[in-house]
Amino acid sequence: MTNHITPEDKNWIWPKVQNSGVWEAFLALRNEEELKLFFRDLMTEKELQEFDMRWGIAKMLDSGMTFAQIEAKTGISPITITRINKWLKEGCGGYRMMIDRLKKERYTWVGFSRSSTIFFFL
Repeated sequence: MTNHITPEDKNWIWPKVQNSGVWEAFLALRNEEELKLFFRDLMTEKELQEFDMRWGIAKMLDSGMTFAQIEAKTGISPITITRINKWLKEGCGGYRMMIDRLKKERYTWVGFSRSSTIFFFL
């Protein structure tokens, strides 16, 4: 078993999830309020928190925080941080694309803590 993300690891899922039209629904969302309404109906609280946590960890890694700093700040296990870092560095490029795009736009990341899975944007 390899430690690197293979093309198969990156792409095996797509044939299994593209039949429902969910991508078209995502792309049709017009604003943050619509996104919140749709995502809340679509996902459980735990799934929303998981997405939020992964995105926050990716941004912390991008900002130069160490695994130990992230673990101390969030309580997230080193295994999870390592997995997110692996996809940030070797994945499909989605984390990188969005981090770079948001850096160029008006969004500023303020913080994340174990007691709150909410990210604040200015």
